[in-house]
Amino acid sequence: MAVKAGKKGRRVAAGLAAVVGVVFLAYGGICLAIGAGIDDAVTKAKLTFPGDPEEALIAMATSEDVVLKDRNRAIWALGQLGDARALAPLESLLTGKPCDHSAAVCQREVKKALRLCHGGVNITRWAWRKSVV
Repeated sequence: MAVKAGKKGRRVAAGLAAVVGVVFLAYGGICLAIGAGIDDAVTKAKLTFPGDPEEALIAMATSEDVVLKDRNRAIWALGQLGDARALAPLESLLTGKPCDHSAAVCQREVKKALRLCHGGVNITRWAWRKSVV
């Protein structure tokens, strides 16, 4: 009986280790994808707007001459970066109205970015921060 319990315990431990390994791999993949998305947004912003990455993203997010998709991507990236310089420009984008993605930037994305720029928790930032900016 003790031998069966030992084998079962090892199988459970091996299964648990496999699950933990898969979770860590998925988390790592998500971190890398987020970092790549931020890098893409920064690259696109810097093609048109001067300054450091945050300044270029702020300019892109607030420019009426940029398509909404790119403005929303810049807002998302600003939130991920969490730079306090983005607070006032992001607050200026709040309309207090429901999202209308055909006419204005995504209000939900602006609120998320503001929360992160106010010091909200970002559990992926450590993985890509130094490679992006």
